[in-house]
Amino acid sequence: MQILLADDEKPARGELRYLLEQLEETAVFYEARNGQEALDIVAQQPVDVLFLDINMPDLSGVAVAAAIVENPALWNAGRVPIIVFATAYSTYAVRAFELAALDYVVKPYSEQRLAQTMVRVRQSLATQAERVEKQSALKRYVETAVSATPLTKIWGEQENKNSLLVDYADILWLEADGKRVTMTTKAGQKLLLRYSVKGLETRLTPHNFARVHKAYLVNLNHVAEVVPWFSGTYLLRMADADRSEIPLSRQYSKQLKELIGHF
Repeated sequence: MQILLADDEKPARGELRYLLEQLEETAVFYEARNGQEALDIVAQQPVDVLFLDINMPDLSGVAVAAAIVENPALWNAGRVPIIVFATAYSTYAVRAFELAALDYVVKPYSEQRLAQTMVRVRQSLATQAERVEKQSALKRYVETAVSATPLTKIWGEQENKNSLLVDYADILWLEADGKRVTMTTKAGQKLLLRYSVKGLETRLTPHNFARVHKAYLVNLNHVAEVVPWFSGTYLLRMADADRSEIPLSRQYSKQLKELIGHF
């Protein structure tokens, strides 16, 4: 069993690892100091179980779960890894996601409670039906929970695999090419994202982003003008140094007119 512990507090990671090592002597452990590190590890290693701290800065445990659910490339053997949320919240507060994750553990950790969790983990690993059920429930939960809290920053990956945290205000547009989503920033950077365009659309719409094409999600704050193209279609000319042009499809023209007025 391969277990990933993601928590920005080193003592909390150490305590959790120590307790789990007493329960799972043959397990392989990985540790992540933040949400992005957790995603990087999952992308490189076939992780079976993730213990995700809910309150990590920049990228919360829920956001990490959302990124994994939305990206099959991060799954293990075609299945979403088992998610266990770790939190300092009261039992009452965690009921909202109790049904979505396989389980949750509350800080400070209890050896008895972790033992119960690992029994469920082992049973779930052996039972395909429960994993499928939890995978569907987790997907529904993270779609609701993450969209209810609009993003203010997004992690993007450079070609050298280093990651940058970009404020939504500094994003010009997002472009999808198959399963690959690229973010273009005001600084001219092209960064790879681990999110789907559909998921990002839901979360970024409150920040004046709009879908203008099946392949493009644009920050309307950086649109300089809308110019006619051909056969009644338009281009969005962006306010960057290159005056980049983004196609506006007929499908989204009416919606955009309602947002910014006639053009």
